Amino acid sequence: MTCQLTPIYLCIIIGLVLVKAITIQQTTLCTGPHCEAQAKEYLDHTYEAAASQEYNKVVLADWDYNTDVLNKTAEDNSKKANIALAEFILKEYEDNIKQYDWESFSDSSSVKRQLKFLNGIGTAALKGEDLEKYNNVLADMNKIYATATVCPFDDQTCEDEKRLPLEPDLEHIIATSTNYDELTYIWKGWRESSGKKVRELYSEYVNYGNKAALANGYPNLGQFWIRTYESKTFQDDIEKLWLDVKDLYEELHAYVRFRLIAKFPANVVDGEPIPASVLGNMWAQSWDNIFPDVVPFPDAPIFDVTPALKKRFNQTHEGISQIFEVANEFFVSLGLEDMAMSYGPKAMIIRPEDKEVLCHASAWDFYNGYDYRIKMCTSVNMEDFITVHHELGSQKKIFLRIISPIPL
Repeated sequence: MTCQLTPIYLCIIIGLVLVKAITIQQTTLCTGPHCEAQAKEYLDHTYEAAASQEYNKVVLADWDYNTDVLNKTAEDNSKKANIALAEFILKEYEDNIKQYDWESFSDSSSVKRQLKFLNGIGTAALKGEDLEKYNNVLADMNKIYATATVCPFDDQTCEDEKRLPLEPDLEHIIATSTNYDELTYIWKGWRESSGKKVRELYSEYVNYGNKAALANGYPNLGQFWIRTYESKTFQDDIEKLWLDVKDLYEELHAYVRFRLIAKFPANVVDGEPIPASVLGNMWAQSWDNIFPDVVPFPDAPIFDVTPALKKRFNQTHEGISQIFEVANEFFVSLGLEDMAMSYGPKAMIIRPEDKEVLCHASAWDFYNGYDYRIKMCTSVNMEDFITVHHELGSQKKIFLRIISPIPL
């Protein structure tokens, strides 16, 4: 078109109309039953296969790194795999996922919910250097957590080879020691060796997370996480739940403090917070280990199977495998699938002596329909006996979702 003989304002109007038409054409979303069927075809037959392959690569690389955190090659491979996954997620979003008007799809359709979550691409929204730095921060925090150690209380200037790792040594001391000074030393020492070193890295992690959340249309990382609960009143719901149990919790807290005052009269003070170091758990998240000190009826039998477990199983790979077999037999007796592969040769169910690992117990799905593993530095005690059942139960749920998928 030419504007040589046309009034200038008319050229401007025509130009704006053309720009608007192009913009509408570029931003029009695919909607209606036909598009929903098209989206389902894409998700079931294209995305599923490609995503499973990419996630398998990442989990394999992450497994190698988490089970050998000082291995530089494993660390680099994990970073590369995670960056490649982010690039895959972003490409699929740009090329396919974002074209669908998922909000217009049927509420009863699994496609609507799948696309809802796939439209939140998380840290894949980070570009270039930011994505690389984010993965570096994660790797560094993992390494610090996995390798944090503390000298024994009676040898506080020990050589490196005598320093104690979190699992099983430090956790055992926190669970069993009756020496307040030792408990305080171990509690503070582990945080000096882990949390203090992670502090600045964690700030970077939050900054990158917030940056990614903004790119996803959320004000911060917290709000991006909350979206997975699918409740517009989530924070109010949690507040109501807390208020429902608050009176009971405060009474329980006061009772436990009262009993601990008898155990540590110079250190636990009435009306004051309970020192976290005396609650039997490194994070004070479970008070099971102090039950003998706070049991309301001391003459009643205490349920603790640790002595029986130690008589039956030894702290070897064979002994720990037998604990997993007991748990697996329990689930099989309920009619669930045999998950022996979860603690088989590829799994890590005992802390290796020749390398540093991230011991935190976890169940792993390798996204290929047959490889499932548990990673755990298992000890022979009741707490870990329960954790073994928990992790194996997680594997059962993962496997059941594979063979009988529940729509996202």
